[in-house]
Amino acid sequence: MAGDDTLRDSKRTILGVGGMSSPQSADDELVGKLVVGRYVIEAEIGSGAFGKVYRGRHAKLNRPVAIKVLHSHLVHEPTILERFRREAQLAARLAHPNVVGVLDRGETIDGRQLMVLELADGQPLTALLGDPLPRERIIRLVNQLLHGLEHAHAAGLVHRDLKPDNIIVEARADGTEVPRIVDFGIAVLRDPEETFGSRLTATGQMIGTPLYMAPEQAKLETVDHRADLFALGVILYQMLAGTTPFAGSAVEVAISNMSKDPPSIYHRTGLDADPLLERFARKLMARQLEDRFSSARAALHALDLIERDPAAAGLVLGKMDLDKAASVVSLPAPPPTTKRR
Repeated sequence: MAGDDTLRDSKRTILGVGGMSSPQSADDELVGKLVVGRYVIEAEIGSGAFGKVYRGRHAKLNRPVAIKVLHSHLVHEPTILERFRREAQLAARLAHPNVVGVLDRGETIDGRQLMVLELADGQPLTALLGDPLPRERIIRLVNQLLHGLEHAHAAGLVHRDLKPDNIIVEARADGTEVPRIVDFGIAVLRDPEETFGSRLTATGQMIGTPLYMAPEQAKLETVDHRADLFALGVILYQMLAGTTPFAGSAVEVAISNMSKDPPSIYHRTGLDADPLLERFARKLMARQLEDRFSSARAALHALDLIERDPAAAGLVLGKMDLDKAASVVSLPAPPPTTKRR
């Protein structure tokens, strides 16, 4: 799986593109160089299958940036070059506080493609998981992630590999947390005529990470924005439970996502999670598309109800509250009766 070739380093706290990590290379030939005539490369902060990510700075504006450079051995791979250019064009559509966007693109002096991104200064969401998170913190994080997804989906983009490694949580001076979705490198335009089976990596690998992969994605069917909602549901489950719904190998987890409903958090961990948030997570990761939220906006509405009106949220999420239902549903009045003489 393409998502499994990532090197991870939980100690790294400054990322330009999520899920890419390696120790800094002191003798890297690009460190200290000026690229595109205006960006100074300062240090390597990540590496993955297709390129390296560096921390850089705009030479005149002194603005910190992330610079993603394609590996030199791929400069003669037309498919990879096109994918890299396309990534920059797609991500350049994004301009939202909860999404990392592309600022510029170009190439190095030796012809390697590069793109300049906003620098997400924080830690991957992965570093915050392991134990259940407090309810209010979960709501704040998920609310912002849904807003970020809504923005991307409105631009016609589907991430397809949303996972904790691809979410960087920035801590602001006032103590607030701002999660930012990164690495739209395998994002696709929503095209109902294009099947997922035609969208594989250049090496023929399936794109995505099994733990967070929607059933339709694992089955190589057409993928739309609801695949991202499924992934967010798994992430939310992990925030509530401290673990993902299923354990096992990549294949075993993918099969479980396709064939089983997630176990209750109590059954999985022995913990009593917030029942409405758990139901919300389960609706996000419903196996059948028609049972999932139709959009990030619809999910945001339900999340808002969980905070403002738990009884109404229960109705939306399928938990019937008969007293509430009786107060909002009225039956038609019976027809008038006539007396027989």
